[in-house]
Amino acid sequence: MRNIQPITRKERKAELYREDLEKMRLANRREKYYHYEDGGITQAPESLGYISEAGRFISDTAGVAKVERDAETAKREQMFYHRRIKKAENEEQRWRTIEMQHQTEQQHMDRMRENNSFARSNKTSMPYNPISLKYDDGHDGERLRYSDESLRYRGALRAEHLQRRMTSTGYDPITGEPIQRVFVPQAPIPTFTLGRGMHAPAPAPALAHFEPSPGYAPEPAPAYDSARMPM
Repeated sequence: MRNIQPITRKERKAELYREDLEKMRLANRREKYYHYEDGGITQAPESLGYISEAGRFISDTAGVAKVERDAETAKREQMFYHRRIKKAENEEQRWRTIEMQHQTEQQHMDRMRENNSFARSNKTSMPYNPISLKYDDGHDGERLRYSDESLRYRGALRAEHLQRRMTSTGYDPITGEPIQRVFVPQAPIPTFTLGRGMHAPAPAPALAHFEPSPGYAPEPAPAYDSARMPM
């Protein structure tokens, strides 16, 4: 008789599934040179990849916390370092710009000193002294004087012409008093050569002076009665 080793419940259940049955038969074969070993993630104790179950976990929690703190500190220090470098570069660029502006202004001042440009800034736009209100000497001052006198002359001539058109008797028709005539100065005479577009004003026409006849008396203005005036 041959003794048969009894099979376990697990082996009996494994025979119900084809995949488990094939695995069991492959593990039990002994022909040729095949040798079956149970595989897994656990290495043999004598192998280089072996590690105990306790060694799989981190036991030095204080060391891990210190490493994390050191990494956070290094990250913060690196951020501060880049920030300092950036500010230093910006400050260097700012001072470089200030120096360039100063050099440009200095060169401009040197050119103004060489060309005597400082005196030009005090020169007025018109050839007259704004304090004493006197015209400058030279053709520019004479030209401005002639332009102002021509303007005053033409204004007085127009005012006299309008006054002469308003009344021809020489008396105020309401009060009967003589009208004060507008004084027309003499036409200005240029003392320099007139430029292009400049013309001497025409002299004022000779006006007949009104002389009332002997015994002439203007009639008084009629008195108006407010009661008779239409409402």
